[in-house]
Amino acid sequence: MLEWIRKFDLRKAGICGVVIGGINIILHILVIANIIPYLWVNGGRTETFAAAQQISTSSIVMTLVIILITLIASQIIPVRLNKFWGILLSAFLIITLPVTLMGVIQQFLGTTFEKFVTGIVTIIGFCVHTRIAFEKRW
Repeated sequence: MLEWIRKFDLRKAGICGVVIGGINIILHILVIANIIPYLWVNGGRTETFAAAQQISTSSIVMTLVIILITLIASQIIPVRLNKFWGILLSAFLIITLPVTLMGVIQQFLGTTFEKFVTGIVTIIGFCVHTRIAFEKRW
């Protein structure tokens, strides 16, 4: 199974991960700009626009960190990692995969917008991050 996952080019997976992160940031900017109603995201559970802005802002910051990790892990930004840091990066990426899978499930339990738009983005992101997580780094 791992060999099948590794057939997809690592750099292409990294670029795809950055694009998915960019789409995520754009969606949150649209929520902050009040172009997308805040009731369409977060499962429709956000009670006020101010709370939605706070959630979207923190999501943008987290997505920027994820994009940076994706760029390093997919070797688009060449950083030489020794064995310890390579193992630590791989372990971090593999440990976060179940959290990402839970995010996919949450998208399909949310609003119609989340089911049809962000659900697809999240599934693609999960597949890309699975590819990046199982790269041999040592």
